[in-house]
Amino acid sequence: MASLVLTSFFVMLVMAVPIAHVVLGAAALGVIIGGKNGTIVAQQLFLGCNSFLLLAVPFFIISGDLAAKGKTSEKIVNVVNCFLGRLPGGLGVATVFASALFGAITGSSIACVVAIGALMMPKLLERNYPKVLVLGIITVAGTLGVMIPPSIPMLQQAVAMNLSAGEMFTAGFIPGIVTAAMMSVYVVYYASKHDIPREEEAMSWPERLHTLFGSFWALMFPVIVLGGIYSGLATPTEASVISVFYVLAVELFVYRSFRFRDMYNVMRQSTVSAATLTITVATAQVFVWYMTTAKLPDLIYGGITTYISSTWLLWVLLCVMFLIVGCFTNVTTVVVILGPLLVSVLNHYQIDLIHFGIIAIMLAQIGFVTPPFGLCLFTTMKIGPATMPEVVKGSWPFLGIMILATVLFILFPQLSLWLPNLVFRSH
Repeated sequence: MASLVLTSFFVMLVMAVPIAHVVLGAAALGVIIGGKNGTIVAQQLFLGCNSFLLLAVPFFIISGDLAAKGKTSEKIVNVVNCFLGRLPGGLGVATVFASALFGAITGSSIACVVAIGALMMPKLLERNYPKVLVLGIITVAGTLGVMIPPSIPMLQQAVAMNLSAGEMFTAGFIPGIVTAAMMSVYVVYYASKHDIPREEEAMSWPERLHTLFGSFWALMFPVIVLGGIYSGLATPTEASVISVFYVLAVELFVYRSFRFRDMYNVMRQSTVSAATLTITVATAQVFVWYMTTAKLPDLIYGGITTYISSTWLLWVLLCVMFLIVGCFTNVTTVVVILGPLLVSVLNHYQIDLIHFGIIAIMLAQIGFVTPPFGLCLFTTMKIGPATMPEVVKGSWPFLGIMILATVLFILFPQLSLWLPNLVFRSH
């Protein structure tokens, strides 16, 4: 029975059926063929949405889109560029770190690619950066949006696997920053090798301070959101609501990039995106419930523990599986469906669930830039405009860096667990 459901899942996926319909259709097929009451599907759909923590997702999407469409992203880029612009490939390095910093506002890779890409791509091309390099930087640096907290996939993973959202957020800091640094080193190397000209003049310290103070309200966005969560003054859901009101106030009254009459058009698309993602998470709950009742976790546990003798072999298997699935579906499906099905296996091999969550998101992050369905690839193609071969060619070196970073954090789990251990587990 479970094999029929999985087959229908992959057939619909290959047919390019929307992912929420794929997940719900496969699960409903299993429920109907299994002779169970169809009302179970509606009950599980409701349970999939009935989470206080999950309420944070639509609010973070809305606040991130508002920041992307306003002047917040421009202010962040200006600050990063004034400190890093004089490096070889400094504008490219600034783009990478601006994406990382903007990820701390949006929690979304697509929002990062759209906001930072639309702003920086013309500037990079104007400074004679090769188009292939520019496409690679924009495409792959945007994926840092799911690594730097508050991250929407981290929230979804916390809900699906019953983990602490605070621990997930904290564990993502070092992997996100290290990955950004590794990408930046490559940009500096490429710029030095190909004689890409530096910025003509370094900004003076008074000019830098003027830029810094002019971007104060944009920089306070992640400070207020993450500070509220880590200080215990706000839950992630409460912080997400604060983020919406904060960015609205900043964009309406400080930067004046919007007017009240613009609000409907500005928020319409982000609200639709939030609703779409919520539906996907709800349908994933139905799928996970069916697979659990069909004893699939037990089958996975028995098969893996029988044939896999070490933790390292398990990591190889998990990496291959997540990379393949990530090429054909989105990050929500990867972390929300596969995560809960593997809990018993991870506990058997004594793999920390927070560490697994971070690695799973890093692997799903690679799926964002892997053909044939990498969402960041298609987004960059629209911004460019560029062809798929051009975007893929520019992304390959950075894709190798992301794989190297993932291997690094698999080999040294304390790199991702040190901060959560310090903040949450030291007492």
